[in-house]
Amino acid sequence: RRKTMASAFEECQLIGRQEEKSKMVELICNQSNQSTQDLLVISVWGMGGVGKTTLVKDVYENQKFIGMFEKRACITVMHPFILKEFLKGLIVQLSVQSSSEQKKKGAMDFEHSTRNTVAMMGDEALIKELASLLEGNKCLIVLDDVSSRAEWDHIIQSFPKLDRSCCILVTTREESIAKHCSQKQENIYKLNVLEYKDAQDLFARKVLLHYNPTICLDLSLII
Repeated sequence: RRKTMASAFEECQLIGRQEEKSKMVELICNQSNQSTQDLLVISVWGMGGVGKTTLVKDVYENQKFIGMFEKRACITVMHPFILKEFLKGLIVQLSVQSSSEQKKKGAMDFEHSTRNTVAMMGDEALIKELASLLEGNKCLIVLDDVSSRAEWDHIIQSFPKLDRSCCILVTTREESIAKHCSQKQENIYKLNVLEYKDAQDLFARKVLLHYNPTICLDLSLII
């Protein structure tokens, strides 16, 4: 029941963002057919709480991408930003995707072992390990909550050279950071607050989910 409620909660948060989601999914799917050699970086920006993280995570989990990308990771940029800690988290996510290793040792045991190994690495070793995981693979990476140009510069400089088949999704609160990450205007999305009707619908579903997910609620009765 908890799993069902959690899924419903995530779904209700996507209200009013279908157009942005469809455009982003189409952009990523079409990337491999383009002649450009530029890495695709899609930036989503807007005020806090507007739904940036929910949108990019839903795009990230799209069924079309499951077999399309060999390596995937979705990581929140912690603040204060420490590159070493960021690399550790990213490497752990990418490493535990090794299905053969997970079958041998179990997913939990393998992740624990990987964390212990990564914890002992220095900066250079972490960058080399990241390169070994990403190079030659088609990658989809989400960087949630990039808060400065310097953070982006440190992150992207630690990555190996990624080809045009890869994609990075970035969320940030600042337009200037979004433009710094994505050089092309068509790859930048501003999220505004939801339209009134969508906001009503979202609030009603959250209330339903919190109190009783089996009861239908007419929001007009309480507003």
